[in-house]
Amino acid sequence: MGLFKIIPSQGVKDKSQAVTPSETEEPDVVTTVIGNYGRWQLLMTFLLSLFSLPCTFHIYLPTFTAAVKKFWCKRPDNLSSLPVDVWIKYSQPSDACTVRQLPDNITADIILNGTSTIIDAFQKCTEWEYDMSEVGYTIISEWNLVCDREYLTSLTDSMFLIGVGAGGVVGGWISDKFGRKKVLMSMMIAQSSLAILSLLVRSFIQYLLVRLVMGFVSVSVVYAAFVLSVELVGGKWVTIAGVCNFFWLPLAYIVVSLLSLLMPNWRDLQLSLSVPGCALLVLWFVLPESPRWLMSMGKTQEAKIILEKAAKFNKQEIPADIDKLLMLCKTDSQEEGPSVKMIFQGALRKRTICLFITWFSMTIAYYGLLLNIGNFGLGNLHVTSIILASVELPAIAISIPILLKAGRRIPIFISMSMCGLACVASELLSMVFDEEWIMIACLMLGKFAIGSTNMMLPIFTVELYPTVVRNLGVGASQLASGLALAIIPYLWKLAIFNKHVPMMMLAGLAVLGGAIVLILPETAKPQESQVTKNRKQTMDSSTRQDTFTITDDRGH
Repeated sequence: MGLFKIIPSQGVKDKSQAVTPSETEEPDVVTTVIGNYGRWQLLMTFLLSLFSLPCTFHIYLPTFTAAVKKFWCKRPDNLSSLPVDVWIKYSQPSDACTVRQLPDNITADIILNGTSTIIDAFQKCTEWEYDMSEVGYTIISEWNLVCDREYLTSLTDSMFLIGVGAGGVVGGWISDKFGRKKVLMSMMIAQSSLAILSLLVRSFIQYLLVRLVMGFVSVSVVYAAFVLSVELVGGKWVTIAGVCNFFWLPLAYIVVSLLSLLMPNWRDLQLSLSVPGCALLVLWFVLPESPRWLMSMGKTQEAKIILEKAAKFNKQEIPADIDKLLMLCKTDSQEEGPSVKMIFQGALRKRTICLFITWFSMTIAYYGLLLNIGNFGLGNLHVTSIILASVELPAIAISIPILLKAGRRIPIFISMSMCGLACVASELLSMVFDEEWIMIACLMLGKFAIGSTNMMLPIFTVELYPTVVRNLGVGASQLASGLALAIIPYLWKLAIFNKHVPMMMLAGLAVLGGAIVLILPETAKPQESQVTKNRKQTMDSSTRQDTFTITDDRGH
């Protein structure tokens, strides 16, 4: 991702004034040719934001396709007319994993009139029936993931999320090495193929493998699109374009919730949500490669073609000395390619470790609330999902002015701490008041706060890494997310110790993650001495790790 400047140098300003990227940025070649933002950037960033839709669909699908619902041992054919509640009371007094042995010649009428013989002997259930009133056919009902197979439901989530963690690192590395567009579109093809393939699986093992690879490619798609979109713009539009990339997330949650009402069969729901991903493949012929990445790789002529097309679309005059400007960006020596060790060298080491902890904590809080809606017992799953998704829309909108005016660290610290306090309040108030709306109100506040963090943290992460390892750095943070996501399915298992433990754990991690952010530098307000020092440093390997501390390509 060359070394240009992500936070450009600034003149001496009154410390009381808020300094935004747009106020401090020196124009680089891309900005000089096509401007910070124009019609071309608007079109491209909008198209790139669409890639978050299919990825979010596949992340959120298990909320309905693996929803926990009521089940009971299957009624024998001769008792199929017996009401379910009567059957359960008669045959399964303890749980739905064992069933009472039935006497010979038992009928529904005999059980209903209370004259049946009761045998105090039980046997293990082998077949079950499921409550289809709220959600229809799921992977749980298809493969009977109940009783001694219940743990397999969490395993499906973990496999997907392990794939997310691996894809974050591997996808980031290949994106930095081979380009944003190539990785984005190739992973999109893989995602669309896997979405269709998952409809054809006939065994649980096959389904697990598909989910594992789906997690790998999905995170690669999301962050390749995200990084590409912020590299096409400049100034304050880096923040705006980055945040707007996430506007589709809550809309995707709502779409999944509504479609699950219309399509109770999990395979039908999966098919309907796979179509948008296939449609996005036509954008191969529209989307550009990142000009900044091309220049960092020394491919100045390819970058020139893209910049000229963009400038023409923006109706902006192309500088007469564009070739000279591009040559200034070209290095004579071949620089070392991106590698994982780079993000653990010099000042980047502390950033990588702190971001790892923060991303882990944020992911636990965000997806812990999002994917465990069914564990809160708040009534209708679809209605609750839509309510909690809707609060993210204003959270995303308010993130833009906050990031532009208040920087990065303090807003992230406040939003994560607010989420933690809301989770604590939901538990304390639920012990005092037996009112469902109080729990929902606290969760809405927590979801609003952590939803804001989910928009701001990716922007902050992007700004903390230089172009040459930016996707790799962002991808490494997803390793922490993948670890957190793998744990989330088991988080609510801690309720066996105390029903309040899961939420208190979630609250504590949210506050911890927010506090760790305060250790990191404020990218929106770099100190002049740091910027000046970094601009003077050479590009050889002995000083590269120091150059990484504040710089990116934008001031090259």
